[in-house]
Amino acid sequence: MDFLTSLGGVARVGTLRREGYSDRAVRNLAKAGATQPRKGVWALPGADAQFLQAIVSDSLVTCASGASHYGLWLKDKPRRLHLAAKHRRGRHTPKHGRLRFAADQRLPIASLEDTVIHGLTCLAEVDAIAMAQSAMAMHGLPRAALEAELTAKYYGPARRRLAKADGLSESVPEISARLLFESAGLPFSRQVQIAGVGRVDFLIDGWLIVEINGFKFHSSRAAWRKDMTRSNVAQTQGYPVLSYAPEQIWNSPDMVLQEIQAVLKRGRLLL
Repeated sequence: MDFLTSLGGVARVGTLRREGYSDRAVRNLAKAGATQPRKGVWALPGADAQFLQAIVSDSLVTCASGASHYGLWLKDKPRRLHLAAKHRRGRHTPKHGRLRFAADQRLPIASLEDTVIHGLTCLAEVDAIAMAQSAMAMHGLPRAALEAELTAKYYGPARRRLAKADGLSESVPEISARLLFESAGLPFSRQVQIAGVGRVDFLIDGWLIVEINGFKFHSSRAAWRKDMTRSNVAQTQGYPVLSYAPEQIWNSPDMVLQEIQAVLKRGRLLL
């Protein structure tokens, strides 16, 4: 029971046998309330719904659905379960096919590499970039391992997304802001070091600072004071500063661009 619980509450009989549990021990799971949603599978009440559906359909959790299991960045949680399978049976969508790397031997989760590759070919641009960048940064996934699997011509969009996972943006909101500024044709640099100010998220046209501050940005009063000092120093050096919360980037992109364009149109006020 404890082992089955550690697997999310559901497992194939073969998995239990490989761990040394006898057929009798497996059958006794029924006395503890476990059921068989299909032959060869045992599940506890309250079993992980994603794992249960994956095992019952002979599939693996992947793409956006696998991101949370690996702790990868995502802007939007998936509304539907993303599964990968070697077969094409069933009506479940979205369904991913090719599996390139060995999966976990216990849990029905695609490998980190396949999870990211499926994300690069399936998700919206911001989530695809975020998944790839966080996988490389947090898990040490080699970029070359992903590039080697994306050589075919039809992987062009995925390769372009992977190229944008360059490690400079430090959060999903920053990735979103980058894509927004690129779509508007703004000339900008990221993670720019300014003497006396420190590193800023964006420097537009060489003189307008734009910061993307999440709700956890000011984790203490000291952090709040430090941020005010940075902003004041920047202003004294002739750098106007605009700050945005993630939800403004996501929900009010036109407003953000209008404000930035207004400052750019006004021009830099030299001190």
